Amino acid sequence: MHRRRWLIHVVLRALSHRKGRTVLLLAVLAMASSLATALGIVSYSMEKRVAEEVRKYGANLIIVPDSARLDVGSGGLNFGVISEPTYLQQRQVEDALAKSALKAERSFHLRGALHHKDADIMVEGVNFSDVRRLFPWWQLTGNWPTAGEVVVGKDLADRLKLKAGDIMECAGKAQTMRLRISGIVSSGGEEDGLLFLALSDLQRALGLEGQLSLIRLMVTAGGETLKKSAASLQMLLPTAKVNEVRQTARTSEGLLAKVKLLMLMVTAVVLISAGSSVAGTMSTTVLERSKEIGLMKAIGGTRWEVMLIFCGEAAMLGVLGGVAGYLFGSVIAQFITRTVFAASAEFVPWFLFVSLGISLFLALLGSLGPMVSVFKLDPVRSLRGE
Repeated sequence: MHRRRWLIHVVLRALSHRKGRTVLLLAVLAMASSLATALGIVSYSMEKRVAEEVRKYGANLIIVPDSARLDVGSGGLNFGVISEPTYLQQRQVEDALAKSALKAERSFHLRGALHHKDADIMVEGVNFSDVRRLFPWWQLTGNWPTAGEVVVGKDLADRLKLKAGDIMECAGKAQTMRLRISGIVSSGGEEDGLLFLALSDLQRALGLEGQLSLIRLMVTAGGETLKKSAASLQMLLPTAKVNEVRQTARTSEGLLAKVKLLMLMVTAVVLISAGSSVAGTMSTTVLERSKEIGLMKAIGGTRWEVMLIFCGEAAMLGVLGGVAGYLFGSVIAQFITRTVFAASAEFVPWFLFVSLGISLFLALLGSLGPMVSVFKLDPVRSLRGE
């Protein structure tokens, strides 16, 4: 019989002869790999889920131009600082974002004032499609604007007695516009006191074509990665200030770190327990098979060949336990995410290799001590029953 086929035959017969121990070891390996796989899939899925939830907090990087500052005073007298509005070139910002290759949602803003009736009102030019993605908490009564339409903040609408469908005439430095109100927006923040219109329309009205006063970015990063993103953008935009919104960053980092730490600790406990169980069961098996091992050595089997049989048994158990663990782990992950987080777990096929690796590692590591005993076993003494 071919050597490899003989080895497989011996391993299969050995496993089938001890069905109880084989089923026990398979159950332990499958349990360990399934829990590790389930927690890994849950952690992987919830990382994406948390990232989606954190997006609701808004931008985590803000780009503003450096303010032009002029100190007013003479001698020992200082009357303060006069700041003039400064702007960033939209083309320069777009080029910098393209060079940085950041994965980020962006929103361009231009803030200024338009004259309406007898007073000036604060307005902000935005791209409404970007705003709808980046600020999902805005509550709009009415419709999102189309060409020639605007959205009014709730506080401003109450103060000026405006409602959806009204026509406003607003004058800028370069152009006067007739604008129709399509909706009233409420956010609970400063947006409630502003008038929002298309960015290009406000740029023309103020005579500031291609100029921006603020850029908000939602970068898919956290911790040191977010800091590096801010630093790289700062180098590409020397005339701007790139500020990190720490509240959002800390929320993202804290939630992800706690989820990963919890999964890691539970997985470590499970693996240690499973490894101990495998080692104990395999040691008992070696003690029970000492005469069998002595006989194989007595008829010409070398120590390495006998050890190879035990390695083959451990490897086969590891592969079977890994496959079963991946299947059970995927089911457990779906149950956990649906029950606890009210979401669906990601389908992650490459976790099969993780499950196989964990099961093989535990099977071989748990067999290491027994295999050393096999290597040192004296066939004469084992056949005598000593």
